[in-house]
Amino acid sequence: MRNLIYILVFTFFASACSTGVELKGINYGSLFHDGNSKVWMIDRVLIGKKDFSPPERRNKDIIIFFENGKCQFQPINTLGDIQGRKGEYSVFSNEKIITLYFDKAEKWEFELASIKEKEIILEPTKNSDLKYKLILIPLPEL
Repeated sequence: MRNLIYILVFTFFASACSTGVELKGINYGSLFHDGNSKVWMIDRVLIGKKDFSPPERRNKDIIIFFENGKCQFQPINTLGDIQGRKGEYSVFSNEKIITLYFDKAEKWEFELASIKEKEIILEPTKNSDLKYKLILIPLPEL
């Protein structure tokens, strides 16, 4: 009798988990633009374990992601002086891939390797023209 009760309870919970409701996938695009535009600083540039990024924040680079799929890559110390490199980007949420195109010929493609509240780690794919691992953080106060 006791086994029958366990079987009935298990069956109830197992059937409750399969109600046919489809779950929506995660949209990683909003992570980059926040529904408008968002500025991310490239905090670290890595090849293997070697860090090639400048130690001072004012010498680092930023990427501005706009909701319309446009982006701008620029060194912080040139803000207000030059416009920076304009490009376009696409986020493929199911594959956890982001692709940036500059000048229609240069393609940066990254896997979203790690996503934390204050950090995104981008690992270059085999198809990427840029071969560095990038660690992005929201632009801090300089």
